This record gives sequence, structure tokens and C-alpha cells, in this order.
Amino acid sequence: MKKLRTAIIGCGMIANSAHLPALHILESEGLVELAAVADIRLEAAKSTAERHGIPKYYTDPQKMLDEVSPDFVAVCTPNVFHKQWTIAALKAGAHVACEKPAAISLRDAVEMWETAKRCDRQLFPCQCMRWRSYMMKAKELAASGELGDIYFADVEFIRRIGIPTWGMFHMKEYNFGGPFCDLGVHLIDSLLWIAGGSKVVSVSGGAAARIAPRGEDIHLSLAESGAYSGVFDPRPYDPSEFNVEEFSDGFMRLEGGMTVMFKFSWAINLPTTNLKLNICGDRAGLSVDRGILYRNIGRYQSDCELKWFDNGKYKGVPFEQHRYMYRNIWNTLAGNEEYLIKEAENLEVAKVIECYYRSVDEGREVRASELDAGSVGDGVR
Repeated sequence: MKKLRTAIIGCGMIANSAHLPALHILESEGLVELAAVADIRLEAAKSTAERHGIPKYYTDPQKMLDEVSPDFVAVCTPNVFHKQWTIAALKAGAHVACEKPAAISLRDAVEMWETAKRCDRQLFPCQCMRWRSYMMKAKELAASGELGDIYFADVEFIRRIGIPTWGMFHMKEYNFGGPFCDLGVHLIDSLLWIAGGSKVVSVSGGAAARIAPRGEDIHLSLAESGAYSGVFDPRPYDPSEFNVEEFSDGFMRLEGGMTVMFKFSWAINLPTTNLKLNICGDRAGLSVDRGILYRNIGRYQSDCELKWFDNGKYKGVPFEQHRYMYRNIWNTLAGNEEYLIKEAENLEVAKVIECYYRSVDEGREVRASELDAGSVGDGVR
């Protein structure tokens, strides 16, 4: 396969700290050529290009697509613009990796996938948490039947004060949602995958924003807010612009009778726990993050601490998952592997997102059957 002429749309933290370091590895092996970056902020585009030795930078992504004609594009924009620039890049002839959540509604997700098919290009949703070692091991354990029939899960990602104070994470008109879009989609995607591709039936959700909008002087940690390797060229943060949820919680029903409790937070008066994922089957339960299997041995209850070794090449590197993800993307395009995330799985995540936010807005449980996949426009079908 030829060297992929690669471009980036969106030059914020995730592009600089995750995507570009991973792409540099492929570049060092002669597999990709980093050709251009684009961001609506000139200083972000220019400094990113200079930092990573990329020859061209733009403030107009469409102009970049037209002039550079990339083979591959990573879309790292705020969530609201994922569909727009994914579709534009696909139509320009590029394969696309789109940051999570790839789509914020079922209709958007369907349009993105149908466009990829029509353009004979591949779409790679960046639900990178699947590549964490313990997620892989949990998937293997569940698939082996060790847990039996899975019927309940409890998931949470709690940051006591972990508000992303750069970019546009906190602004609904750009990011659509708060920690549910930022943290929740990771765990929901991983859970549905581990549980064997379960389909969502309904979601009932709650949301709150009581702390962040007050703008009090609170000590913040970039690492605790997700910027593990720092932030370059941050947009000034103004708490008066905060208009998404800072805390989300709720309940999901899945096909086959499985139920899920969830809560995700950027700010709440509870201890920081970060990621917790517990999965219960009729043969055993599993704490995915702690690596503990709960089951009976004979007549006795047993807590089995599993030795899950992480022998990955990039263990401990910030955003290590993106490195494994990009290797999978390259091998998929070369015809040597299948991409870990499938279209049907990604559509289920889009359903959960849309059901959750509709539930919050309408104050009721929302069923997936109520969602409209739409008839995608622009002659895609």
C-alpha cells in the first residue's frame, strides 16, 4: 500500500497529544506523510504545524481538502462538527478517523456511514478505550462464557473537579454535551462491546450543572481533566459560557433484559474514582478496572484477583490507546486486519447518546424505537 498523505482537521489537545504522536510512529516507518493541518484559529493551526514539522496549515478545512487532496484525514474538531468534516473528507476521497463521539444522533451516524459506503472510503470511529489492556481482557473473558449470561452492569467515571478548561468542551453550541459525551461514550461503547454487541432499548437520564457555572476559584488539574500530556494554545476559558451538563446519571435497558446504571462527572462533591466498570453474569461478576472475578467455588464465595499483564509496547505512554488504534487502522487499510469497531456497534452508541439527551430534555425514558434514522440527503442512498 502506498504512503498515506495525511491531514488533520482540528488542532486542539487531542490532535496534538494523541493523534499526531501516534501518526508520527507510522510516519517514521514510511507509512504516512503528514501533509497539512487545519483549524479555525490561526494560532492553533500554525503552532501545531510548526510543532510537528508539518509543511502546510489552513484556517479553512475545505480549502485544505481541495488543495492537499489527502488520502487520510483525522477529524479532531468539537463534537458538533464531526459529521460535517467527516462527510467533507470522505467526499474529497479520504479515509477518515473521527474522534469520539463520531455522531451525536442516530440520523447523523447513519449519514456518515452511508457516505463512506457511497464514496468507497472507510470510516474509523475513535472509541479508543477498547484498546486498553483490561478492556481487551474483559472482552476475552466474557466471550469465553466465564461470566455466563450477562444481565447487569454498573459504570462510572467520576472526576471531582476535572472540567476541561480549554477549547469548547463546555459550550453546547460546539460540543453538544458534557461528560456524557466526553467520558460516558467511552465506557458505554466498551461495555456494549464486552457484553457481546447488546442493543439499546431505552435510556432514562438525569443531568446537573451546579458547580462549574459559578466560576469559583477552584484548584484544577489538567491531568485530572483529561489533558495528560498538557495543552497547547488553549482557548481562554470563561465559566459564564458553561451550558452543558457537568454531571450525568441514568439507567439503560438493553435487549435480552440486561440493565445498566451509569454516572459520569466533570464536577461533583464526591471522591474522584475515574473509571469503574462492573459487569454481572449468572456464573460470575467482573470488576473490569480492578481485575477481580466474583464467583462461587463449590459452596463458597470467592473473589479471584486476576493477573492481567499489560505487555503492550506503549504501556504508560499518554494516550497509548491511539497508538494501537492507528496501527489497527493502517493494517485494516492494508487489508491485513479488520477494524475493531464495526458500523452496527457505532450506531448503538449514537442511539444511546440521542436517547440520553432527549430523556434529559423531556424528563422521561426514551426508547430507541422512537429515534429517526432519517433518509440521508445529498443522494447518498
